[in-house]
Amino acid sequence: MTRDSRKTTTTGRSRETSRPATGRRRTGPARSTTVRSASSRPAASGGKDRTGAGRAVRKQRSPRSMRRLAVVGALIVFLAVVIAPTVRSYVSERQHVSRLQAQVAAQQQDITSLKETKRKWADPDYVAAQAGKRLGFAKPGKTLTVYVTDEKSKRVAAAKSQEKQTWYGTIWKSVVASGEH
Repeated sequence: MTRDSRKTTTTGRSRETSRPATGRRRTGPARSTTVRSASSRPAASGGKDRTGAGRAVRKQRSPRSMRRLAVVGALIVFLAVVIAPTVRSYVSERQHVSRLQAQVAAQQQDITSLKETKRKWADPDYVAAQAGKRLGFAKPGKTLTVYVTDEKSKRVAAAKSQEKQTWYGTIWKSVVASGEH
């Protein structure tokens, strides 16, 4: 038998594993598959209990299991490296699609409001009312009254004064205004 097909027991004897060595057939009687309870097992040398309470030494991993563990770890890292960009692009595309859906919904609302405006402008009464309100037109025989409010004239005066003011005048006004508070 080869070294790989043997295991050493606690008493120092070697026993055959469940798998034969590569290229060799196992000879001898077949192993039974009966299960024995812990109480029917023979006691280990020294009269110690085999339930695990007496064992203080931890079994070390074999080089073969360490290799397997390293291969599995490398495989997990490889999959993470391969899958991460794919997941990232999927998430970014889903965000892009949701933004586009929101944009489409906003455009649908705009279309609805524009259709409503178009329907209003198709009404001749609405057109006449808007002409009188916006342009100051009146039908023959009607009197047009225009109200001039102080609020509008104040805004016009403020806009004209803003246009004539220099940059240092603006700064001085802001300094004076900050000292008043």
